[in-house]
Amino acid sequence: MEPSPANNPSAHDRELPKTPTKNQQTYGPPIVKSTPLSQTYAAHAEVEVSQRASILNNFLEDDVNDKVVLSLDEFATLILDLPADWKVKNDFNLPPESQAVKDAFEAYLAVAEKMPKGKGKQRKQTGVDEKPLYQPLANLLNALRGTQLKDHAIDEKVFYVQDPRPVLGSLLERKPDLGGIYRQLLQLADNRNLSTYLQKTRVTGVFWGLLLYFVEVKDHNGNFVGLNARRKASWAHSNKLPFESVDRQPASDAPAPPASTSTSMSASREQSIQVTIHQSGGKDKILQVEDALYEQKNRNQMEEEEKLTSTEGQHQTRIQCASYAKEMLSNGFIRHHAIGMTADSCAFRFQYYDRSKVVESQAFHILDEEWKTLFMAMVCQLNKLSSEQLGFIPNLHSDKFDHLRDPKQLARICKNNKDDLDGLVGASYRFECSDGLTRTFVIKRILYRAEGIVGRGSIVAEVECICAHSECKWHGQRKVIKISFPSRNRPSEDELLREAEFKANSTGNRWALNHLPTIVDSITVYYDETTVQCRLKEHLKENYEERVMRVDVLDKLQPLSELDNPRELAQVFYDILQIHQWLYECPRILHRDISMGNIMFRRMDGKVYGVLNDFDLSSRLQDMDKGPTSKHRTGTRPFMSHELLNPGWQGGHYYRHDIESLFYVVLCMACRYERPGVAAAEPRAYSEWFSGSDKDVCKDKTLFFTGDFPPTITTQPHFAGFQWWLDSIYQLCSSGYIDARQIRMRSRVKGSTDGSSSFDWTTLNKRVSYAEMRLVMSSFEDEPLETRWAGWDRDH
Repeated sequence: MEPSPANNPSAHDRELPKTPTKNQQTYGPPIVKSTPLSQTYAAHAEVEVSQRASILNNFLEDDVNDKVVLSLDEFATLILDLPADWKVKNDFNLPPESQAVKDAFEAYLAVAEKMPKGKGKQRKQTGVDEKPLYQPLANLLNALRGTQLKDHAIDEKVFYVQDPRPVLGSLLERKPDLGGIYRQLLQLADNRNLSTYLQKTRVTGVFWGLLLYFVEVKDHNGNFVGLNARRKASWAHSNKLPFESVDRQPASDAPAPPASTSTSMSASREQSIQVTIHQSGGKDKILQVEDALYEQKNRNQMEEEEKLTSTEGQHQTRIQCASYAKEMLSNGFIRHHAIGMTADSCAFRFQYYDRSKVVESQAFHILDEEWKTLFMAMVCQLNKLSSEQLGFIPNLHSDKFDHLRDPKQLARICKNNKDDLDGLVGASYRFECSDGLTRTFVIKRILYRAEGIVGRGSIVAEVECICAHSECKWHGQRKVIKISFPSRNRPSEDELLREAEFKANSTGNRWALNHLPTIVDSITVYYDETTVQCRLKEHLKENYEERVMRVDVLDKLQPLSELDNPRELAQVFYDILQIHQWLYECPRILHRDISMGNIMFRRMDGKVYGVLNDFDLSSRLQDMDKGPTSKHRTGTRPFMSHELLNPGWQGGHYYRHDIESLFYVVLCMACRYERPGVAAAEPRAYSEWFSGSDKDVCKDKTLFFTGDFPPTITTQPHFAGFQWWLDSIYQLCSSGYIDARQIRMRSRVKGSTDGSSSFDWTTLNKRVSYAEMRLVMSSFEDEPLETRWAGWDRDH
């Protein structure tokens, strides 16, 4: 309904573990064994989230805090696939002997070591910032391209200065200091001096899909990478490291494009940057970026950095780098992982981000000859990596060239408009389907992209099949394709839906099929031994979650935003209650992720049928006592039960938690929208549920149900018919939670199970049950809705 930055997401990628073996506690529901990393939450896709960077950065905290730190050698071999015998390979014999490399190192060190150090008056008086380091560092990194690239010019990559211009493709301004792109995209003449060209020419029009890797530059004498380095005068004559190291391995710190689009770029170094977009129909758009605005923002940011302690600076830098990786994974082409680097004066660190883990190298100092040599080999290796090794899924397709390296293809796909850009629109992906045909899908519209690093990273898009196979029945048809990276242990959505379909057919409940999505094909791609993910799993063991890439092709459904009639909307919500109950009773499947984006509808014979979508997080009931299928909790925060948001919650995921989520969906629709798809005026009700942390949302929802002052639920006029629903369901949930709290309190005081053994914890003493919900939701404005499933005679 409401877009998250640059996208229109639906689900918050946070996997709640299946319920392990039950143990009995003194009071309350059964205990479940704690889950590994259960407090580490996954990809943070917000349905309705503020565009403020501070809020989105909060969603990266858990991923960053659960990082793994590797030695530099481990990072080089595991992440960059540097051969263990690289020292004796001819491929890497250039760095020490190359005069160009020596000159580049000396030029960078000359600037880095002459930068004013310390804090306070000295730095303020000189007006120092990191900018003088940018170009020397870019020159150094470009000098380390390696002789092995001479015969592979199309693969040549180049580092360039990105700051102060933001990378395009996100509603938030993100400006990594240096970026890496394919050199061919610069359209350079072969005899042009790269260093001179990059110093005189601004590289414009870069969007997140083009960025191969990033570099963040600091000038805090190593403090912002956790390496407090002071050069010793006698380091060259000592067997010790040439610096004093503090915490060498730091612990964790607390719409479709026009049919034809082409671009041209012009730059004015003194005043502004202009990007002209030539569109079909003869209309041009000009994006003008004022440098002065960004320069002032940079100065303000650097002044704030001067106030940070070393620990604060390290944490801020980690979050800053993670935000770049998040954009690369969430707003660029579809990727498995992203790679970056931090340079703080003469101290460096490499970073890696994938859907399971954030990995850092230890911090190191390039004044040490051994680390310097390894650093040079790692940069050479980084420049050797293919687009797939850099994280792009290999299915990205163009007719003649790698999609990333063909400027004409990119110009046609990318509109280069900061306010309306998605590099995926117009891109084509090729997959081998289960019927043996290889099909090519061109992306027409992005329906949803998850925002975050660790998690499923789901991408849902409307596509058109453009394959030319005579046997293909999909040619020219519009489908929906979902690409995600779920846990390898979790049952696939296709598998669960096939079980539900079999149960519907075998029990005479074919009505249920009208309320389930139709998957026409499902493809699962596993990581093999040549991938970085496989190497990390072997090295990190249980501390790394195995994932797969899953591609589902589905028939199109309609979102709630296209349903304006309140009575039809009520029927959809009632349908969701019914199909959810049927799934629970018959195929014995609990959905576990009811949210606004996962409730859709189809229209047949003039009637609407609510469809419960997205079974990626669903579980079979018989499996919920066998242990977790994922190391990360998952759900959609604004619609999650307050108990599941509580870090101290020791219970499992219960039926009533899904019913509570359905209540939140109706509540937010009726109170936060003037009409479906039209947001109400600010301040909007319950906004804190969409921007707060888990702890904050949990606290607010707990008070909502059990506080001394019950809230007043006020619906928008268009949704006035839902007032009775909301008041009635609220009273049921509130009274149930209040009773549960009182029993827990009495049990704590008396140290006994007084009252708890007879209390039905699953339904809060039958208040949050299917029978009670049907009494409320089976009619709308005193007129009955269509009942499809009466359910069993017992409550759940």
